[in-house]
Amino acid sequence: MSLPTGAVRRLSLLSAMLLAAVLLAACGSSSDDGGGSSSASTAAASTTADSGSGGDSDSAEPVTITVGVPRNFGYLSTLWARDVQPPGVKVEYKYFPVFTDMLTALNGGKIDLTEIGDVGAVQSYVNGGKVKAVAVTQPNDLNCGLIVPRDSTVRTFADLKGKKLAFLRSTNSYISFLHQIKQAGLKESDFQIVEISGPAANKAFQTGQVDAYYTIDPNLADIVQQTGGREIATCRDMRTENLYPYVATTDAIESKPQAIRAVIQAVADNIAWIQAHPDEQARLVAPKVGFSEEAIRATYGEGARGLQTVDDAFYAHEQPVIDELVEARIVSQPVRADEVFLSEFNDATTPSADAAR
Repeated sequence: MSLPTGAVRRLSLLSAMLLAAVLLAACGSSSDDGGGSSSASTAAASTTADSGSGGDSDSAEPVTITVGVPRNFGYLSTLWARDVQPPGVKVEYKYFPVFTDMLTALNGGKIDLTEIGDVGAVQSYVNGGKVKAVAVTQPNDLNCGLIVPRDSTVRTFADLKGKKLAFLRSTNSYISFLHQIKQAGLKESDFQIVEISGPAANKAFQTGQVDAYYTIDPNLADIVQQTGGREIATCRDMRTENLYPYVATTDAIESKPQAIRAVIQAVADNIAWIQAHPDEQARLVAPKVGFSEEAIRATYGEGARGLQTVDDAFYAHEQPVIDELVEARIVSQPVRADEVFLSEFNDATTPSADAAR
């Protein structure tokens, strides 16, 4: 005997509901069986949800953070070359071949975070207070120094008395120079300072227009390899630590702290990865930034081995450095180290267990 049409429709609807319930129950239990894709999805969803706390967006969409990548030094170029994307975060990398363009973008709020020198971090904070350091590397004091041409008779800094030296007074190269003249018992007027940097300084050095040049890696390593120039003093010799702070705008620090924390963790992991994969890193980064693979390997072989903890010991060590910048008129006004360097992201500065893989 056939059922009435209405009964058939009700029975079909009930069957559909029962089938849906079974499927939902099955999906809910899949994360408990160790299945890779389900576990990864759960972890990613958890990270994205966490990024909603402390100011980041509560939506399921990844939080976007714009990272400025400098050409001339540091570790962000490797993140960019590898296109590292932390869970729950969408990193938009913007490459800046010209460093001053990147500083302009940072101070204008066009990028959220970047990597600059320790002098630049203090200067950017003083010039408006809208930028603070959220992490900082260990010293890179073998990644900068003073070079002379291959056929130069100069052997020591004192031999450069009366000669032309290329550097900018607004950088820590000036601090290195001041340390050297003090140690040599000389004075600033004993030298001819030519204030140029970048391609102009490279050309002046290569064509013999200057007698010595303060520069940093990988440019330093690249020029030495190209010209046979000689490094007569490292920043370590000149008692200049050459830290690389990671600085972020105060707006980004307030609105997306978890995204910033994720990028800092990626930097910490990235430094560990570089040490484990020097050849692969050189192959990836060299064509991106326009330096030779040999220069990249030399640079990171002597660079920092990690980020450092920003704590009372760091502040006590860094304050005299900042005071010296003020005394040298590189920084326009006194400032406390704990105003420039934040400690709230210290939990992200240790590499993850599998960072080097």
